[in-house]
Amino acid sequence: MMMKKAATALAALFLLQAPLLASELRLSLAQAMELAFLNNPELKSARLDLEIARLQIEQAKAQYDPYLSVGTNFSRSNRPTSTPAFGNENKSDAANLSTGMATPSGGNISLTWSNSKSESNSSFISLNPSFSSDLSFNASQPLLKNGLDWAGNQFKQKTNDYRRAELGLKSKALEIASRVDDAYWSLVRSRMNHELAQKSLDRAESQYQMTQAQVKAGLAAELSLLQAQANVESARVQLLKSDGELARAENSLKELLYFASEEELAATVIIPSDLPMVQEYKLVPRLFLETSMAKNYTLESLELNLENQKIDASQTKNQLLPQLDFNAGISLSGLAGRADQSSQLMPTGFVVPNPFGSPEPYILEFTTSPGSTNELEGDWNEAVDTMLRGDYLSWQAGLNFKIYLGNRQARGQYEISKYNLQKIQMDMARQKHSVRFSLESLITDLDSAYKSWQAARLARELAEKSYQIEQKKFSLGMSTPYNLLDQENQLRQAEISELSALIEYNKAAGRVRRAEQGYLETGGLAGISLAGVSLPPISGLNLGSLGSGLSGLNLSSLSGMLPPGVDLNMLKSLGINLP
Repeated sequence: MMMKKAATALAALFLLQAPLLASELRLSLAQAMELAFLNNPELKSARLDLEIARLQIEQAKAQYDPYLSVGTNFSRSNRPTSTPAFGNENKSDAANLSTGMATPSGGNISLTWSNSKSESNSSFISLNPSFSSDLSFNASQPLLKNGLDWAGNQFKQKTNDYRRAELGLKSKALEIASRVDDAYWSLVRSRMNHELAQKSLDRAESQYQMTQAQVKAGLAAELSLLQAQANVESARVQLLKSDGELARAENSLKELLYFASEEELAATVIIPSDLPMVQEYKLVPRLFLETSMAKNYTLESLELNLENQKIDASQTKNQLLPQLDFNAGISLSGLAGRADQSSQLMPTGFVVPNPFGSPEPYILEFTTSPGSTNELEGDWNEAVDTMLRGDYLSWQAGLNFKIYLGNRQARGQYEISKYNLQKIQMDMARQKHSVRFSLESLITDLDSAYKSWQAARLARELAEKSYQIEQKKFSLGMSTPYNLLDQENQLRQAEISELSALIEYNKAAGRVRRAEQGYLETGGLAGISLAGVSLPPISGLNLGSLGSGLSGLNLSSLSGMLPPGVDLNMLKSLGINLP
């Protein structure tokens, strides 16, 4: 039993000390965004999409990469024959080198160098062995269908796809920044709400002490003390509630961040170091609209998609044309070998009577061919020299024409591409319309958020002064605990409303900044509920003794205190009741 109690005590001590073991990290909004970008899987995926698009560009370029081909061939032949004069043994060695490439205009060019060596025991070959060398150039080009800029258009489309992937990466980064911005300011609001809840608890405890003193002095009934104590407990409940909201807001931000380990992230208490912006965000509506429309990622991506569709429509229209291809070639040839200069017995090809009578009555006629020199005498080097001199030049050129009767498939595909182009153009117009008025809404939201914050700030100032007046009256015995409690509740609600309005204003300014960079967010200004503020009756009270400067407070002087753009009707619409 003692061990169980000791273990329970140690566990309780550990739970009490656990919050102390957590490390604190003061984090600015910029630092939070850096941690959100670090190792972010969505950004990594977008980067991979960008890399894939880059590789597809390289693949499109690869269509124009030249090739180099080397080939050799060796053959030996020894076959029985009934005509020995034609030979029965042949040797052949060949080596070929070629290169070529596709052209951006859809054609092809090639250059081939062929070399061979041949030997035979045939009596009819004057050069034995013989060496040949040939150099040929060939070109083909479609002139109508699939011609001129066919392959180049594919490269343009891949380049546009790369730019779209680049826009997708930037848009994803700003989308993450938007989520971080929202979560960061929500955490700021939760921490400041927690401070306001603590401040409200301090006021409630102070009121309880004042009420306790009045009860002891006989200036207040015991019931007032119970009301004050209930107010303290209610404020404590609000503080505990703000603790839960703070934890949830912190977890929402942590969910977007990436530390070295999740355990380290979970054990870290994040304390936002940036304070909400309190100055007015200056905006020139016309310039904002022009800049944001020009940089909008959605519209830029649609423009690239539209350009690709135009290329598709042009290519499908090209398929309606007949096929007309041009091809041409030119070649140089060289030949050399070893000539046999001795006399040779050559068959004439005629049949004559056999003078011996047996074994056949007729035999082939032979004649003696005297040896002579040959102008092609030489080795392989001589064959190459002959080729390069251009003594033996050959060329060819021609056109091939082909027409498809009906060509229904190409016509149907062209109609489909035209309809797709019209759809994208209509979608483009719709998106421009939508983006334009979404930007207009951002301007309105920013202006409304700023004015709401100014109104909420004025409401808090009035509620604070009202509470001070009521507190002074209570200390003089001129007010009840209920009235003081009511003024304290109004002050607490006004403080919360001011904070909410300030945070919403900062979020609206963040959406405007990101719109100027090209990313347009959906959603608008969150509703702001301002608590009603009513000043207590001030007749019979020496306000000058308070030093608050409220003795001359009236509607006309209050109107001069209102911020630009905020009037009395607006305050009333927000629930602020002025005296």
